[in-house]
Amino acid sequence: MWFVGTLILLNCWLNVVLSATQCDFPQSLCFDSQSAFENLDNLETAIDALPSTPNSTVELENLITQIKDTLQLPNSPNTYRSCADVPRNSTSGLYLMAGEFRPPYYAYCDMDYSGGGWQVFQRRFNGQTNFQRDWASYKNGFGELSSGEFWWGLDNLYRVTNLAPHELVVVLEDFDGITAFARYNRFQISDESDLYRLNILGTYSGTAGDAMRRCLNMAFTTSDRDNDIFATNCAVLYTGAWWYSNCHDSNLNGQYLSGNTSLFAKGVTWTQFRTQNYSLKRTLMMIRRLP
Repeated sequence: MWFVGTLILLNCWLNVVLSATQCDFPQSLCFDSQSAFENLDNLETAIDALPSTPNSTVELENLITQIKDTLQLPNSPNTYRSCADVPRNSTSGLYLMAGEFRPPYYAYCDMDYSGGGWQVFQRRFNGQTNFQRDWASYKNGFGELSSGEFWWGLDNLYRVTNLAPHELVVVLEDFDGITAFARYNRFQISDESDLYRLNILGTYSGTAGDAMRRCLNMAFTTSDRDNDIFATNCAVLYTGAWWYSNCHDSNLNGQYLSGNTSLFAKGVTWTQFRTQNYSLKRTLMMIRRLP
């Protein structure tokens, strides 16, 4: 009986490692299982070291620790269901998410803004990451999650926002250091079969203006996938990727153009904040799971 239980325990840990290894996200967004995977050849050693039966609860706990140490697996207390579950006194940074969302993944949690618990899915601040990308890139995500610019991925965004209700906040900053925000009490997109349509955008509040309202019920458009309702491809015309209609009041994935520009509506724009002839310095798009 103990032998069977041991095999079940080992199988559970192996499933975590193998599922993470098969992660189809960009590697920076995946559970870092490389060290564990490289040490799976130590499994036989771990099994050989097991006694035929544990003598006490303490011995059983030590045995579990030995198995985890041998395979170099993470400890489950360091994982969370969402950024909203990270303790509020924590610092902003990468946290490992597990539970409903498989395989496990890393998320950047902003623990400073408005009570914390926000998961960042878009961040721009210096123009070093190219956001003029194709459908596959926006589907899967790109960029540097820990400290750089990035887009988390439409597939990921769909899966998370359909697991539970979420709110959205967009934080903007211009090159004079002036900030503004737009907050929506509900946010959800559909899956790829429905072109990642923005199907829920709740009540607006904030100081930036409601520049995403025009996106409601719109499919996502990229330079190689024209899903907008304009005569030509808005992503090509305005050098971005977005929930365009015909075409936009906001273009946060547009060209990084550093302030005032003659390139109308092609920059990182939010019309009611700094017009279509001004490209913003910094943007954050963040979601937070609702209770």
